[in-house]
Amino acid sequence: GSPRGAYGGRTPIRAQNRPRRPSRWRYAIAMDRPPGRQSHTRRFCAYNRELEEVVKTIAAKIGTRGVRSDNGFTLIELLVVLAIIAVLVALLLPAVMRSLEASRRLWCRGNLHQIGVALHAYHDQHSCLPPGYFWTPGYRTGGFGWGAMVLPHLGYEQLYNQLNFSLPLWHVVNATVAPMQLEVFLCPSDDSSFGTLDREGFRYGRASYVANFGVPDMDENPDQRKGIFSRNSATRFRDVTDGLALTFMASERHNDRFHSLSSGQHLWAETVWIGAVKEGADDDHAHTTLFQTGHRPNSPYMDDRDVASKHTDGANFLMCDGSCRYVTNDIDITLYRALSTRAGREPTDAF
Repeated sequence: GSPRGAYGGRTPIRAQNRPRRPSRWRYAIAMDRPPGRQSHTRRFCAYNRELEEVVKTIAAKIGTRGVRSDNGFTLIELLVVLAIIAVLVALLLPAVMRSLEASRRLWCRGNLHQIGVALHAYHDQHSCLPPGYFWTPGYRTGGFGWGAMVLPHLGYEQLYNQLNFSLPLWHVVNATVAPMQLEVFLCPSDDSSFGTLDREGFRYGRASYVANFGVPDMDENPDQRKGIFSRNSATRFRDVTDGLALTFMASERHNDRFHSLSSGQHLWAETVWIGAVKEGADDDHAHTTLFQTGHRPNSPYMDDRDVASKHTDGANFLMCDGSCRYVTNDIDITLYRALSTRAGREPTDAF
């Protein structure tokens, strides 16, 4: 530790670094006087003269003038350096952020690709795709959606086995798995989908991905079969006559706020992975797990049934053949809706 002196604690740093004082006999010899008779002023002056001589000698040897080092910076030089650093940061930061977003978008695409592989595996096993979500009148059973049905094909077989599909999704028996968040259902760019959606005393893990219902309107006609997934659907790939590579299977939706009221008077998106969360006796809330092509991706007029991502200019889409495409926000709305139908025979050459 530091030496302790007359200050009652640690000796001040300046006192520690002070050069060692020469002996009184050295002053006496320099002044040609006995050591006991020198005044403090004369002694200090002699010390200063000797110190100046030492500094001059050192300066002459190292080739500098005075006691200032050439390695020091003036205030102006320091400000110039800081300004240069600030300009470099301003130039490089957008490029770094673009690079990070590109990697996140690629990761998101990988998630959708995994989901596509799982859906194809389910189709191979059952000869059809899973339903958008299950529903029975009065909800004696149901609520579970396509995300819950493909859990074994995503490596979550233990979670799948913990669910009781003979009871409603919101039964207390299923309350352990329902709030969980699974990495494969979360886009790394989506900072709004962490945590749970709370409804009628139950919690459901938020997610970033929804499956394709097709053209509007899922609230007016939840049993519509123009898209790939809907209430109690069982679509087969052979039913997709528009072409698997030209038909949406799934896409993105965050859990953030949007601009216009939905049909259910919501201002916040509600997206979960496990299924359709009810809010009322027969309200199946298809939008929590499905999307429709009512507006372009990330449209300022979107509601909680549309596609909306946290990417800069579009959203990732999983196609029925398992490939992934990035669709920009300015896609033609007619083409966009044509890609959401499975057998509409609309022209899609521009895609």
